[in-house]
Amino acid sequence: MEKHDLKFMKEAINWADACQPIKESIPKVGAVIAVGETPLGRGRRGTGAEGDDRHAEEVAIHEAKDKSGLTQATLYTTLEPCTRDVRSKPLECCTELIHLYKIKKVFVGILDPNQGVTGKGLWRLQDTGVEVALFPHELSEKILVQNAAFIRSQQTLGATILAPKDGEELRTGCRPIRFKCLNAPGPDTYLLAYNEGLYWPQPGPFRSIGQGIWEIDAHFGSAGEYGLQLVTADSLGSALIRYYRKITEQNRSRRDKLRDKIDVSLLGSDYPGIQMNGLPKGLRFEAAVKVILAAQVNLIETSAEPVTISRGKALKITYEIECSENIPNGIWLGASFRDKTQRLFFNTSEDKSISLTKGRNSYDRRFTIAKDAPPGEQMLQASLWRGIVGDSSKSKWIDGRPPIPIKVVE
Repeated sequence: MEKHDLKFMKEAINWADACQPIKESIPKVGAVIAVGETPLGRGRRGTGAEGDDRHAEEVAIHEAKDKSGLTQATLYTTLEPCTRDVRSKPLECCTELIHLYKIKKVFVGILDPNQGVTGKGLWRLQDTGVEVALFPHELSEKILVQNAAFIRSQQTLGATILAPKDGEELRTGCRPIRFKCLNAPGPDTYLLAYNEGLYWPQPGPFRSIGQGIWEIDAHFGSAGEYGLQLVTADSLGSALIRYYRKITEQNRSRRDKLRDKIDVSLLGSDYPGIQMNGLPKGLRFEAAVKVILAAQVNLIETSAEPVTISRGKALKITYEIECSENIPNGIWLGASFRDKTQRLFFNTSEDKSISLTKGRNSYDRRFTIAKDAPPGEQMLQASLWRGIVGDSSKSKWIDGRPPIPIKVVE
């Protein structure tokens, strides 16, 4: 190593110091390219904002006016050059640019802590005939301190849950959870669903759908407010989840053996949940959202009688509803119709709150025809709501069926 090599390494570190990344997942990187003691170009990493995301090596290379001289040049960069795997435009990655311009030698400050890059940049350079060397230890330590926030971010998934959104309402059953992350989920990554102090590890698997975006299914057995948490487990956390899965497998096996001998509904759920007051030791939080789980409620059919009715009289509307579980309150039966002028007729005083019972059941309500309702054929719309009875502005529409034809007479 020559004296000028140390000079350019320190200069690259100083250039990295001036970086102003907009988030921790963007590193501070400086680069200098030189032939012998003569610098040809310098560069630093962009902020990460749109239009300002160029890499330090790329900037330094393009600053060199005489590209033909690059075949004898040495590149000094504080961070391992990136590879095709992590760039949306693979041919613009730093290792390919170094190969393209046949740069002779590269000094690297530290390996990239990004698990998708670590060591791959060095291997790619060596594979294409580039001589590779590392900065001295004392300079590498400065770069580690300089990039402490970036390194910390790369030691986690760097995950953001994309769907569902925080506070979104879902239906019970199986729902895909989509998230974006810097580092791919591994065997120590888990999705937990929790409700009222109980945690349910989801079985997986994680599915890659490209560009650092992944999916995993979450299973919800009952309505309520749930939290969804992505976590990383150490050996203690993984042991806890393995034990839980062992218990659920034993529960399923027991149910199968007793299926023809007893009423297996008496056995309760195969998935009892883990009682925890927050995340225990062994599980590290990565990302979370809260969701509202609503039971599967379907309005199967509606009918009204009589179909011919005088103004001021009440008809009976019947709702055939199928529900995945008991819902004691919060559901109400709505009804209305519009005349040809789009005037709306309804009876909020007769809108009815109901308690839903699991399974398929019938419910009914009255609907008094207004005394000023227009005579003739009308289309009565019966619907199902969740919220404050009679107030559609503070309720959520659940389901409806095609309008019911009725005839209003004098």
